[in-house]
Amino acid sequence: MKKIVLIPSFEPDNKLLELLKSIDDSFDIIVINDGSNKKYNNIYDEVKKYAYLISYEENMGKGYALKEGYKYIKDKYDNYIVVTMDSDGQHRIEDARKLVDYVSNHMEDLALGKRTWDRNTPLRSRIGNYLVRKLYRKATQKSIYDTQSGLRAFSYKLMDYMLSVEGNRYDYEMNVLLNLNNINVHEIDIQTIYFNNNKDSHFKWFNDSKKIYKIIKEYKSNHK
Repeated sequence: MKKIVLIPSFEPDNKLLELLKSIDDSFDIIVINDGSNKKYNNIYDEVKKYAYLISYEENMGKGYALKEGYKYIKDKYDNYIVVTMDSDGQHRIEDARKLVDYVSNHMEDLALGKRTWDRNTPLRSRIGNYLVRKLYRKATQKSIYDTQSGLRAFSYKLMDYMLSVEGNRYDYEMNVLLNLNNINVHEIDIQTIYFNNNKDSHFKWFNDSKKIYKIIKEYKSNHK
């Protein structure tokens, strides 16, 4: 069973390189350059030393980047487990392994990394995740604690589903959770890491949160 780390990225810094250096040879690594400015080419030149790099010129969004990686994986591999990690240093390979180990014994499940919110968590992250969690539960009657976790793992058995989900930006990851049908979700505790009070995140808290709230409300209105 091949283990694959997939990392979507947009204008990353050296934390992406540090993450790549921490991943051992038991994983194949794929990095997506989601239309970064050319001034980041020096970082992507270094990325090529550790990973297979897929690049395109226009910034299309995280969901689009993930699905570009999924298409490549589906074409290249047969039996595999994919674990997605963010490029900003918030995920550890040790935690990614926990998700992969779980999926290796539960091939039809989706595993999510579950962060714990405390006083050290940036306030906007605590509030945003709390509101999305409540809205998600009200809309779906299902309970997922960390709906916005980017650390996720699944096997080839879920690949067609992951490719069928709509959305090209941060809406994609929420749509994955809204349209699960009979797919089981299992959350696994992971370390919560934030740098610079999470100010470097490409997630636009107000605008992207509004879009996610709208998606959940639309889902609820269509499933009454």
